Amino acid sequence: MDRAVWRIGGAGLALLCLILVWCGPLRAQTALPPPATELAVARWTGAEEPALWQVLSGAAASGFAEVEDGRLVPTARREVGWWRLVALRDIAPHNAPQLVLTPPHRKRVELWRPGDSEPLARAIYGHDADYSHSTRFLVFPLPQGLRRGDALYLRMIAADVVPAQVSILPGQEVYRGDIVYVAVRTFVLTVLGLIALLAFGLWIGLRERGYVFLGLTLATQMLAMAIEGGEMRAWLELGPLALDRRMDIILNTAAVVASLRFFSLFLRLRDLQPTAARLLDGCCVLLGGLIAVTIFKTWRYSGSFGNLVLLAAIAVVLYAIGAAVWRRQREGVFLLVAWSPLIVSLVALVGAYQRWWPMYRWLEFAYPSSLAFSGLALLFGLTSRLRQLRHDRDRAQHRASYDALTGVLARTALEEALAAAVGRAQRSGEALSVLFLDIDHFKRINDEHGHRAGDEALRIVALRARNRLRPGDLCGRYGGDEMVAVLIGARLDEALRVAEHMRQALNDHPLSIEGRLIPIALSLGVAELRPGESGEQLLRRADAALYASKSAGRDRVTADRAALGAVPAAGAA
Repeated sequence: MDRAVWRIGGAGLALLCLILVWCGPLRAQTALPPPATELAVARWTGAEEPALWQVLSGAAASGFAEVEDGRLVPTARREVGWWRLVALRDIAPHNAPQLVLTPPHRKRVELWRPGDSEPLARAIYGHDADYSHSTRFLVFPLPQGLRRGDALYLRMIAADVVPAQVSILPGQEVYRGDIVYVAVRTFVLTVLGLIALLAFGLWIGLRERGYVFLGLTLATQMLAMAIEGGEMRAWLELGPLALDRRMDIILNTAAVVASLRFFSLFLRLRDLQPTAARLLDGCCVLLGGLIAVTIFKTWRYSGSFGNLVLLAAIAVVLYAIGAAVWRRQREGVFLLVAWSPLIVSLVALVGAYQRWWPMYRWLEFAYPSSLAFSGLALLFGLTSRLRQLRHDRDRAQHRASYDALTGVLARTALEEALAAAVGRAQRSGEALSVLFLDIDHFKRINDEHGHRAGDEALRIVALRARNRLRPGDLCGRYGGDEMVAVLIGARLDEALRVAEHMRQALNDHPLSIEGRLIPIALSLGVAELRPGESGEQLLRRADAALYASKSAGRDRVTADRAALGAVPAAGAA
């Protein structure tokens, strides 16, 4: 494998180490958003939902229990939860304080501020969507600020059990974060969309299946991110779909299946690692079954089942990548580089949600950014592989089209090129002539000087013959010591002059081979294309003219006179 690919792999490993160090517990960076130190969070623990008047009047105060870590954790999907947020200090209104809740996805939240008789409702989708802010947070303005001891009551319906947390941030900080969030999300989704379109276009043009699976992976990931992230909230009809857990399972599982098919094709597992290929096929079948079941109904253990299969598939893919890198397979290096940031970001996010380490500021954009990077890296890797395949194909085609000894066209390629040139000449009325040449007494050269000298003589004759032709003319080895030159646009008299110059050039300059001078003589036959004639017929007439040169004593040029009559030329017989 070339050094450039291994330099890419080394850079990927260095990036992996850098990210691991960056997200380590010693990194003292503030979490985003910071924990709500200005609020005391309490959760309603009663068996039934309290009446609104009981909550707002304080009659239900005894049913709220303090939450030590300040997180809002739904106990069940679609269950209504109540929380009480009590200000621990005065919060002045001059910096436009905003109560923010994150993550906001798949949640509908109602907030009663001090003095409110009606709630302020927020959600990513639906009529409660707040288009004055991005989908980074659910934002509730506190225009009057808060006094110490003031209570906020929050009612939340969540479609999942992902914990949320609340904070109070200055309005300017919220808007500044919105700008950065929208810019990053727009960039990532645009990159994913463009790469997906490019992959589909390359699949249509090249018919390489790896491209279609790469495009499907990126397209489904982009769609899942856009729906869940709220970038498509302008379409109110998507609200029920965004809150439907089945949509999340179907899109993400489809992305996993497409990515596994891509990995199998990209690493050529069926040929190089058949056991790994069969294991991934089994994972795809299981995940496909999960999609089929989820279309009709959400299975209670859908998430757990899908995650277990995903973990098994990741283990197989990591093993396959390691084996590919060990065998110095360039595709393994590309996958290692593409996957490293994505895996690290996922591990870091899971650890942050489990509170193994803080939710570092950069983690907010880690997953989408690493996903875009992975798409670019995989597209580059697949394109590099196709470029290598094209290079191998071109080399094989060159070996098939050109004679290995002389470097001129091989017979099959010559006949195909002649047929194409004759067809163009017949359609356009352009002239075309053929020279058929043979080395006189070539067997004597082999017998007296050896086959190596004979091969070198053939190579030099072919080189000198090519040097006498114009750009665009064709030259090929027809067999043994016979060669053919095709002169595009040349009449018979011009072809005779070229043939005579070719003969004289070899007569006047004997070949110097292994310190010996070997005289060379050529016999040539020349024929011009007739109207309606095929390339095979033209070659037959040129061969007949060559035979006439041999019969007349060799070392001469003879024109085919069957239809054109005698054509005078110096040295022509």
